[in-house]
Amino acid sequence: MNIIKIIFSTFVILSCSEQQIWQEIESGKTVKVTSKNFKINNSSNYIYKWSKPISKDSAQLDYRIEHDKLLFTPITNGEYQIILEIENMMKEKVHEEIFFFNVINESNQQYSSKDISTDKKNAPIKKEVVINNTYTIQVASHKSIEKAKNDMNELIEKGFDAYIEDYFDNKNNIQRWRVRIGSFKNKQLAMEVKKKLSKFRGENPWIAYIK
Repeated sequence: MNIIKIIFSTFVILSCSEQQIWQEIESGKTVKVTSKNFKINNSSNYIYKWSKPISKDSAQLDYRIEHDKLLFTPITNGEYQIILEIENMMKEKVHEEIFFFNVINESNQQYSSKDISTDKKNAPIKKEVVINNTYTIQVASHKSIEKAKNDMNELIEKGFDAYIEDYFDNKNNIQRWRVRIGSFKNKQLAMEVKKKLSKFRGENPWIAYIK
């Protein structure tokens, strides 16, 4: 808890010199976060490094990274920050951006005495927030970003929604780049795309679960 508060405070201090634009959003609704200041024609030539949404206190949230965008669903009210760093293929940082969100619950409105009813039928209905699970197809994992990029471009030419995701292999102490396809709401749809993929690659990719 204290570590999260320290990190949050540090980001606030570092960003004081920049204009902070807070976006007000409603809890339980998904917001697509994309760079507002980094405009390019081909995002596949860059690596997008998103931070997990950061809050001062313990917060319930769901998020999903899809290359050049992050889908953010806050459950708990409060203030959040998301950090984006963009690198080129030489792993040089070319852009950094911070997003600020103030999450509120719009259903908590003030009513006059005329609006208040003791009739249970007319009472406000509390909405239940449902988190949608997501699946992606893991195609390959490369030690070279160039190989990963070539693999991704080949898949895109075949009509697949491919993207690159970098990660550090702690077991072997090496940087690697995953090549993945799509963001599927259900596993059955991911299985259908996987079968099509296996036909021309002659491999058996696996389906990864993303919360």
